[in-house]
Amino acid sequence: MRLAILAVLSALAAASAAHADPVYEAHSAMGACLAAVIDKAPVVDMKGQDVAIHRETNPNLCAVTATAGDPAELRKAVLDALAARPERFAPAKTAWAPGALASREALCNAPGRRALNVVVETAKPGASPVLTATVVEGRSRDQRCDLDMGRQQP
Repeated sequence: MRLAILAVLSALAAASAAHADPVYEAHSAMGACLAAVIDKAPVVDMKGQDVAIHRETNPNLCAVTATAGDPAELRKAVLDALAARPERFAPAKTAWAPGALASREALCNAPGRRALNVVVETAKPGASPVLTATVVEGRSRDQRCDLDMGRQQP
C-alpha cells in the first residue's frame, strides 16, 4: 500500500513538473488524502504547481487545495477519487448553504463504519482557491449525514 501511495505522490510531482494539469493533480492529491486518513498512508504537506496537500494527524484530516483550473472539472476529479473508494461516500442528508462560495457539499461514508466526512468547496469565478476538499475522520458519525437538519450556514 505504501508503494502505491508513493507512486501517486510521484505522479503528482511528475505531472506538475511536466505540465500544469490541475485536474490530474487534484485527482491524485485527493487519492493520497483519502489513503492518508483512511489507510494511514504516509502523506505529508506538499505543493504541486496548482494543487497542495495539507495533512494533520490530530485531528485525522487531509486537505486538497487547487489554485487553478475549472471548478466543475476539479470537483468531478475529486468526486471520482471518492467514488473509487470502497467506503461508499454519499452526500449528507443535510445541505450546506454555499455562502461566499459557488458550492459547498458534504459527503459521508456508509453508516456503521468509521466516521469519515469529506467537504468539497468550489469558488465563484475569479476567486481563489478554486477548490478545497477536506477529508476528516471524526470520533462519531455526524448526525447531519443521516438527518435533514435544514440548510446549514457556513
